[in-house]
Amino acid sequence: MCPACCSPARTTWCRRWNLSARAWKRHSWTAIGSRSWRACRGNAVHRFFVPPSHIEGDRVTLPADAARQLARVLRARPGEDIIVLDDTGREYAVTLDSVSARQASGVITDRYAGEGETQLAITLFQGLMKADRFEYVLQKGTELGISRFVPIISERTVARNVISVNRLDRWCKIMREAAEQSGRCKLPIIGGTLAFTDACDTIAANGRPAIIGWELERDTGIRTTLLRIKPEIEQAQSISIVIGSEGGLTDAEVQLAVRSGIEPVSMGRRIFRAETAGIIAAAAALYEMDELV
Repeated sequence: MCPACCSPARTTWCRRWNLSARAWKRHSWTAIGSRSWRACRGNAVHRFFVPPSHIEGDRVTLPADAARQLARVLRARPGEDIIVLDDTGREYAVTLDSVSARQASGVITDRYAGEGETQLAITLFQGLMKADRFEYVLQKGTELGISRFVPIISERTVARNVISVNRLDRWCKIMREAAEQSGRCKLPIIGGTLAFTDACDTIAANGRPAIIGWELERDTGIRTTLLRIKPEIEQAQSISIVIGSEGGLTDAEVQLAVRSGIEPVSMGRRIFRAETAGIIAAAAALYEMDELV
């Protein structure tokens, strides 16, 4: 029976294939004329951020949550390779020698500088939104390479202004997992919540290039502005991007931003959702700075 077209046979075939693959993995068998199982995994080596204190000499001890993921989710075994990151830009190739749901450790076999960070430091001042939407921004922004997130509260913000410790922990976990998945070697920072006026004051005090997305801007597109201020961005190696919440920004808030030196920009002919606009603006900035090649 053909496993590709017969449902019962497909189920049996998949079950047998899964057991066979696990046996090959456990015993490190190699088929004649083929690469080893580990080589066939290609770039699927898993990455984990650990506190620098967990790296001592040539040994690494992984945190409890990473050990649990290795043992119960990834079914890792001693002898497998992982990459460990210490949030300073360095990466460590590690061969596991002990794996359990409570503890995992290994030996460092190589050390090298990570290559997953952009040269352009992007700070996204994002209007606070409902939980799932803000978490989407954190996840996708981290994958893209944003360096810092700052939640802001504007006149039309409808989300709760108080950020609990549990919510902050969840945000940090989302960013860490996104950074591990996307190949970054540094974790983004999430700043404390700011009122819109305080965010404008902070940007003005920094004196660095900044743009604000506004759906009512008709004269200046984001690409035109980025090209015009590109020399300033290159000199500062950073840019701040301001995006409102679901309700958008008021005219008074945009005028305050302009007085603070923030450039209002159009995002094109279409209006994007609040959780999408910041990601698009950051991608546009990275593209114009040749970071997406």
